[in-house]
Amino acid sequence: MAKKLFVVWLLITMVTFSSISIYATEQTQGDFFIPKTPLMKVNEEDANSVKEEKESRTKTEPEKLETAMAVKATAVRSKLEDKEYLEGLSSYIRHVNRNVGKQESMDMAESFVKYAEKYGVDEKIVMAIAQNESCYYSDAVSCEDFKGLMQTGDGLARNAGYDPQELFNPAVSIKVGARYISMKLDEFGDVSLALTAYNQGSGSVHSGNYSTGYAELAMARTAAMEDYLEENGYVE
Repeated sequence: MAKKLFVVWLLITMVTFSSISIYATEQTQGDFFIPKTPLMKVNEEDANSVKEEKESRTKTEPEKLETAMAVKATAVRSKLEDKEYLEGLSSYIRHVNRNVGKQESMDMAESFVKYAEKYGVDEKIVMAIAQNESCYYSDAVSCEDFKGLMQTGDGLARNAGYDPQELFNPAVSIKVGARYISMKLDEFGDVSLALTAYNQGSGSVHSGNYSTGYAELAMARTAAMEDYLEENGYVE
């Protein structure tokens, strides 16, 4: 009887040991645990979504810059292509100076918009300065030898890459003048001070020895120009 019990115990022990060995073989490989099923199943669609989101974040900043540049280019293009607006500026020039012909005033208007946009200033302010300086006479010369629509000096012309005599060309004069206004705006960060410096020089503004009368006149003419455009249906 004891012998039979021993044999039964031995068989049970062998079966148990075999089961443990098989389970261990399925669950381990070397020193690493290998589960029968994945701990987390990653859906292919979810993986693609994560990849797309990462790529989107990577492209966000360049795309924003590209979009901003495209919007700016569109704004420049639409303003230069807005014939009604340009006609309004042209009409205002002839309203101020009846000696300026229609085609000449249109050419001026296009140059005011083009170069004001190029140098980041309001074309109406540039036009107001031209009105202050020359009343839109492109052949104007001051007693101090400032020339053209914008009454700029020979040094500014040369710095911009032009011969001083080219200042009698309205487009050149407007370009040089708009560039100079932009420089003064960068220097002072204030429209009134920038316009004052255009007229009286940066030194006067820095020293505090200046009058704002010139700037006030230019701003008043800018406002009058806006009213003219609106009242005559050139802008809404």
